[in-house]
Amino acid sequence: MKKTKTLLSLGLILMIFLSGCEVLPFEIPWFSGRTPTTTLSPEEVEDLTPTPEMTITTEVTPEPITQLTLWVSPEMDPVLDTESSQIFTERLRLFSDQNDGIEINVRVKAVSGIGGLLDALTATNAAAPGALPDLIALPRSDLESAALKNLIFPLDGLTEIPDDDDWYDFTREMALLQGSTYGLPFTADPLVLVFRGINFEQLPTSWSDLLESESIFAFPAESDQALFQMSLYQSAGGSLQDTQRRPMLEVAPLTETFRLFRQGVEAESMSEALLQYQTDAQVWTAFQEGQASIVVTWLSNYLQEGSTDAVLLPLLPVENASVSLGTGMSWALATPDVDRHGISVALAEFLTEPGFLSEWDQVLGYLPPRPSALENFQDENLRSTLNQIALMTRLRPSNDITASLGPIIRDQTRQVIQGLVDPSQAAQVAVESLEE
Repeated sequence: MKKTKTLLSLGLILMIFLSGCEVLPFEIPWFSGRTPTTTLSPEEVEDLTPTPEMTITTEVTPEPITQLTLWVSPEMDPVLDTESSQIFTERLRLFSDQNDGIEINVRVKAVSGIGGLLDALTATNAAAPGALPDLIALPRSDLESAALKNLIFPLDGLTEIPDDDDWYDFTREMALLQGSTYGLPFTADPLVLVFRGINFEQLPTSWSDLLESESIFAFPAESDQALFQMSLYQSAGGSLQDTQRRPMLEVAPLTETFRLFRQGVEAESMSEALLQYQTDAQVWTAFQEGQASIVVTWLSNYLQEGSTDAVLLPLLPVENASVSLGTGMSWALATPDVDRHGISVALAEFLTEPGFLSEWDQVLGYLPPRPSALENFQDENLRSTLNQIALMTRLRPSNDITASLGPIIRDQTRQVIQGLVDPSQAAQVAVESLEE
């Protein structure tokens, strides 16, 4: 009996389907728990059929960024009880207030060496990319290395600040590498002359005036970077690279450079004692302790000491031109998380605003990288001298140029100071050494 009823029901259903007159007014429970569905017309089915032109996307809302991490050098440590530390900390607090209370964590690392900024960035990138900082403060030479190793990210398309006219030529170049912007400079540091004013009745205007003053002259003669010698060489019209950007040296301007050292030895303002100085720190210590009364050093040493008897001068001219070499620190983008790039660059822009740099660099002891920031320096004479220095400064040579030319120039500087060769011979040997 049950079998007969089942067959009749199935037959009835089959007849309705075959009739094609109308859609069933109810759902058939094919299995327990099935969710009822709505029957669609053929036109509606066609509208929902995917076509090659149709793509289905799911929009994911990124989590809000609640904190940023900065890696900085020791002199920027917010916990230091210094005026510059207080200014920096207050600036970070202001950015936080203007950006929904975002937390800014500052990590302090040595400028260089094991565990320093670049070393830590390299190690963290390899071992724990999630622990990388959003921004890192890097000297120019380390910025160059980090960019070539893909440890930092270009700022192209993220900021328009590098296109401002409000940069010195060398500080604008400081941010660039191979045509892309990799940093926003916040300090600048050119090579300068510092001497004790009591040794001169009037300021020297030439190297001859300075070297024949019977004052002991010092520079890092044993440095394998030879930046002071390269400054003199470029003042004499020499080029450090050819049209294909390969390292080069020219005999005539290098001879003029070595002649100044020979002149210093003959005037007894230079001696073999120069060969004990490998670093700028050693030279500055010699000046502070009275072992040298004229030194070539970084501007920051003079600005940070605040000595009342020290006199600041730009590097003097060779062949009617004056050239100094400079470096500096820049904020670089280190986080690989593109969702964090916008707010990170916004902070870097906030920390390179001219009004802030004017106040901060002045107490930190650096040349501001932006001319408008220098305008607010209180000492008018100092402001004029610093502007003169900035306008004659070129960016220090790239790492590969320095590595190629520095040791060669250093070795021949040593030969001239020791009196083993004359300046023209030393220049010829240097050029031939590079060509080998």
